Amino acid sequence: MAYSSIIDRSKYGNCTRCPEKDTECRKRGKDLVCLQCCKIEDTQKQVAKANLRNRVRNLGNKQRMEGNEDAASRQNLINDLDYVFSRIVRLRAADPYGNVKCYTCTTVKHFSLMQNGHYVSRRHIGLRWSFDNCRPQCTGCNELKSGNLEAFKENLEVEVAGLPQNLENEAKNVVKIDLPELKQMLFDFRNKLKPLEQRFLNPKTT
Repeated sequence: MAYSSIIDRSKYGNCTRCPEKDTECRKRGKDLVCLQCCKIEDTQKQVAKANLRNRVRNLGNKQRMEGNEDAASRQNLINDLDYVFSRIVRLRAADPYGNVKCYTCTTVKHFSLMQNGHYVSRRHIGLRWSFDNCRPQCTGCNELKSGNLEAFKENLEVEVAGLPQNLENEAKNVVKIDLPELKQMLFDFRNKLKPLEQRFLNPKTT
């Protein structure tokens, strides 16, 4: 028997984000989050997405004004690839509740609050969308600690002996990816993302 999402998600309890207790909450992964904190988190996500869209739009407009349509198309494809690939990395690492553990510390959060971290910087285009090179990370490790690379390297080495060195060697190669290749990559990644999103974002209720 299916229930509405409101019935399923509405609960009363103590918020895990703020001191509010015995208040109406929504489930965010395994956590109970009060309505005010939910609103704040949702607003922050919307602002971040809007800022990203504006940056991409402004860059594209600048490139078009300069008569460089290919550069504008390429930048749009790269941003689309970053978005889709990041979701794949985070969703693949999520538990049945959608929670993800940071690869380089003990932080556990819902996948929507985590980031896609790179061992070798994503400026190396050949490894920017490499599953060997990317793992989910919290904001603290990925941004404030610049990737927390020492822990990143140690964990990669435990996973696959020699992997960090192989990635560092591969980063030395000059790689160029043309527009048709970027379009094909985006098509392939979107196909990989669909079943993951269906699993976590559209769960069946019985």
